[in-house]
Amino acid sequence: MRYLPLATLLIVTQAAAQNPGQAQQNDTTRKLGVVQIIATPSGRGEDRAVSAVGKLELKSVSAGTSALKVIERLPGINFQSADPWGRYEWSTRVTVRGFQTGQIGQTFDGLPLGDMSYGNYNGLGVGRAVDSENLAGAGVAQGSGALGTASANNLGGVIQYASDAPKANRTLSLNQTLGSANTYRTVLRWDTGLWTSGENGLSSFISISRHDNDKWKGGFVPSSPVNKGILGRNGLFHDGQTWQEQVNAKLVGFFGKHRVTGYYGFSNRSEGDYTDLSLARFNSSGRNWDQYSDWNTARAAAVSTNQDEAYWQSALGARRDNIGYLLVDLGLGENARLAVQPYLHKNIGNGDWTAPSYGASWSPDPIYFRQTQYDGDRNGANARFNVTAGGNRFEAGLWMENNTTNIRRVGWRLVNAASGPTVDFNNIIRLFFDRTGDIQTTVFYAQNSNRLMDQKLKLTYGAKYLNVTADYHSNGNTANATTFGDAGRPDFSVTAKGEFLPQIGAVWTLNGNDELFANFSENVNQFPLSPQSGVYNLSAAGFDAFKKNVKPERASTLDLGIRTKREGVEASLALYSVDYRNRLVSIANCQLTATCASVFSNVGSITSYGMEGLVVWQMAPAWNLATSASFNSSKINDDYTSGTTVVKAKGKRVVDAPVALWSSTLKYRNEGWSGNIGTRFTDQRYFSILNDMSVPSSLLFDGGAGYTFGNFGAAKDVNVQFNISNIFDASYIASVGTGGFSTSGDLQTLMAGARRLMFFTIGASF
Repeated sequence: MRYLPLATLLIVTQAAAQNPGQAQQNDTTRKLGVVQIIATPSGRGEDRAVSAVGKLELKSVSAGTSALKVIERLPGINFQSADPWGRYEWSTRVTVRGFQTGQIGQTFDGLPLGDMSYGNYNGLGVGRAVDSENLAGAGVAQGSGALGTASANNLGGVIQYASDAPKANRTLSLNQTLGSANTYRTVLRWDTGLWTSGENGLSSFISISRHDNDKWKGGFVPSSPVNKGILGRNGLFHDGQTWQEQVNAKLVGFFGKHRVTGYYGFSNRSEGDYTDLSLARFNSSGRNWDQYSDWNTARAAAVSTNQDEAYWQSALGARRDNIGYLLVDLGLGENARLAVQPYLHKNIGNGDWTAPSYGASWSPDPIYFRQTQYDGDRNGANARFNVTAGGNRFEAGLWMENNTTNIRRVGWRLVNAASGPTVDFNNIIRLFFDRTGDIQTTVFYAQNSNRLMDQKLKLTYGAKYLNVTADYHSNGNTANATTFGDAGRPDFSVTAKGEFLPQIGAVWTLNGNDELFANFSENVNQFPLSPQSGVYNLSAAGFDAFKKNVKPERASTLDLGIRTKREGVEASLALYSVDYRNRLVSIANCQLTATCASVFSNVGSITSYGMEGLVVWQMAPAWNLATSASFNSSKINDDYTSGTTVVKAKGKRVVDAPVALWSSTLKYRNEGWSGNIGTRFTDQRYFSILNDMSVPSSLLFDGGAGYTFGNFGAAKDVNVQFNISNIFDASYIASVGTGGFSTSGDLQTLMAGARRLMFFTIGASF
């Protein structure tokens, strides 16, 4: 992909590729001139390993499915979630080339989405930033993102999402979904159409949606009052155990050579949790094992030898987000542009858990109620200048962000733990922590591009500078509770720097069909900065040792590859090597639901190498087959010491890094009919560092079919779609590492994949 100002992008759909004349006629963004169609599925023309999915791919899955789940079809992407849509955030995990979720950058319309941590201290999931129906596409740079990517944690590549453009014609769209697990989803969108006057134009849309569903297994009864939103607590058709309501609005205008884009997104959601399983529990009880729905059984488990399963069915995650940006893109003469994009993000939320106290002296009962409370404010700006002159295309940019994040964890006693889970909200028995982090991020970059050898060779080279500083303090608020060491916790600061991070890439056009590409990049990862589980959760002595000895993680990535495009076929093959240094490990000191100080230390390096391939074959005018496959070898190079124990990790495979991935999707589209069937293979994955525990491989099938009827009176493009996930009802482990990774032995850190589920959607526009 060509990275346009502030990473604004639109992905080519295969339909557009087949009929470019029609695509140009119908594409509002070409009229507006705001973004361009810039990427093919294989990333043709790019100097790095890049692939993409477009609007058709996003629409082919069941309504409400996260774009994260759709990109699992691309080479090298391992995405897992415990629900069929990829929306359940506690279970959401994506790995690329052996790198974990927190080491992969993500942006939406150029805005940083953070590191996908469940605590949400520095961003939000894409499903809360934008409704899935309002996405235009997603692109993945598996090895490294462009220098201008607004991310401080893109060791393992970048995922970029782009919002949809307003439609050229005035349109009211309505879609309704019904399905398994009491699923109800309603989406209403109003496009104002395109207004033009000479060289000026304006277009916009606003949408509102509500999604409700129950868990596909187990039960859910909230213990605390849930948040309220624009629709209140009740859904339109069903009061779901998991629900989300969203409002998206976008305004796009052009004034001569200048472009202005404004976006606002509101999301309010609450999701009932699924339980974390050990492998032993999954093997003995199956995928349907979940949090206890019988109080006496839960209470008995809290005093048993397996306390980590004493979870009552009240666990939930609730989040409310407001996010917006204004992008001003100015044409400066014929060959230069300046773009500035200020943005804001406000988040509040909570995570509830009725959990065992592990016999702690501060709890009179074996079970208590715990809530973690989140409150964050981010504001920042991207700026980018580019100019073309004398055979050079020079570009420079700046990303700055201020982030104030508050995280507080409180424990309450139950009214009568012997008889039921009712919480006594007047009886705080524990204030674990109440902390604030002020995080400042600065990234500056500059790069240049040249074309040589009669335009056949394109070189792009440059470097970036990254600086991330975090200042922490404890907020106290210790009345009526015993605190977890926070009263005497000192204020302190920590800084992660990447003084000089070079990047160089090349594309050599062999002929009209074939091209070679190569890219080398150097990246660093910011330190774990969450006030909840990051470096401020260290003991005072641990922090002193951290500041003296720990360095930011660093990775050098080399990509080499070839792409080809011939009649009916587009394909790519990439080879890569990654040198990952200063690997940072957090060593858990207590059980999953307990709270204790972390330990962070550099433990050596990892070497990864592998290959990724993609073939898109237009078999016939109506038939398309897309297949991707990857091979990855990621191994630890060093033993390390945990306390007084030497962990013999050298030569072991990296956790949650499957050696082989394979995906294939057959699609049909003709005269109103559409259909697809896909299969995905995920290899064995380890969840212990010493590789004595792993989950088996899985092979899953999904499918869908639809028909567009045309017009019925005032209703236009009336359409229906049927989708089915996990067609053969396979029982498998989806997410790995939700509760961390063990050194050796079993752990409650796995999530079962969803059973077979079916969904039906009907839509029309007016």
